[in-house]
Amino acid sequence: MTDADISNPRAYKDELIEQATRGGALVAGVADVEAFHMAPEGHRPTDLLPGARAVFVVGGAQPRAADWRSPNAEHMETTSTSDRISALALKLCHYVERKFGYYALLNPPGVDRGRQPFMSLSLAAELAGCGTRSLAGPILNQEYGFMYYAALITTLPLPVDGPAQESVCPAPECLSMWEAEGTTPCLAVCPIDNGGCLGGRLENGKIVDSQYDRARCTIRTNGNWVPGFQKALGLALDEPDGERRKMILNSTMFTRTLWSMTYSNVSQAQCFECMRVCPVGATHRNLN
Repeated sequence: MTDADISNPRAYKDELIEQATRGGALVAGVADVEAFHMAPEGHRPTDLLPGARAVFVVGGAQPRAADWRSPNAEHMETTSTSDRISALALKLCHYVERKFGYYALLNPPGVDRGRQPFMSLSLAAELAGCGTRSLAGPILNQEYGFMYYAALITTLPLPVDGPAQESVCPAPECLSMWEAEGTTPCLAVCPIDNGGCLGGRLENGKIVDSQYDRARCTIRTNGNWVPGFQKALGLALDEPDGERRKMILNSTMFTRTLWSMTYSNVSQAQCFECMRVCPVGATHRNLN
């Protein structure tokens, strides 16, 4: 037990932030459970933990600077750090229940029915003030840019941070590029009108329209993950020729998929190009 007066909700929060920072989190914030009203029914904090009063969000564990530099983007399948932030959130759940005597539930990684998240981590991070939405989709932190997030849902009363007042996206560099070329780094690298996934429009320095082709993006980011495994397995089961069936199961694609699923143990993406060119947080990615 710390010397803080834990009868004060602020002290609970300060201690949790201290523990999160010690565990490697770069940012942390608290979202109000009542603010999730725009989330689909069944995917709100109180749907997962009845009586929940706060959502504590932690962010960090983004790819290392060298990961962004490597020309072999596929290496991120087996060097992902996203599982570290989930492990930290689970540790904080244990801490809340053991030290403070309140329920704490890790928002489960992965997806629920219909391939929907149990609770949107993007929404949680945004409502906790950890970052704001971007043209490319991910929540961007003002200092660090792209990072992974995890959240614990708790009955512990915590002071709420609320959404950030200033939008991180578009960055000044993106505004300059838009004025000169009518596009931004992320839109230019993956244009929806030319076979890409992203589209959008800026007006008066703000995002006024955004487009995202989820089907295209899923194919590119989950090629060596569960959807790829399901497709290859289905082809193998339907293949009457034994030699061709062996070829499918021993192929590079199927082997890489199994390696990604078993070694990395988390949902992997093989395309980070929109974030690779994002100027937000670039100072932490550009080394010697």
